Amino acid sequence: MTSKSIASGAAGSFFILWLAVLLAGADFPPPIGFIWIISLDAIAAGLVYYRVPTYINWMDTGKRGRWLCALLDGAAAGIIFALVTTLSNRTGEPSVPPPNVTEYLIWFTILGIVGAINAIGVYGIVNLLRRKMGVK
Repeated sequence: MTSKSIASGAAGSFFILWLAVLLAGADFPPPIGFIWIISLDAIAAGLVYYRVPTYINWMDTGKRGRWLCALLDGAAAGIIFALVTTLSNRTGEPSVPPPNVTEYLIWFTILGIVGAINAIGVYGIVNLLRRKMGVK
């Protein structure tokens, strides 16, 4: 098994898992705007595909602090996703007040933490697969 095949499997699994989670939390049927959520899920899966070979390289070379680097990768991705969703969230509904600074801080913190947990999860699973299958 090559690093690219592990990357494909990890990205596909990531996409499907998160799509199931997002659909579970959505209205039924999902609103038309849900397509944007699916797009963000696909972008995140693309990032997983892009980073898995790097993670395998870190494992093979014994890079110091690789778990922390993976955690910071995920946190940075989560914060970027928070920024994208914040900048694109314009409901135009006059009865809904705009979020305050505390609400933005909470949103950025949550997405940063979720991103970090996802990256550590992907890193850990790839590490297990690499060890079991002898990926180079």
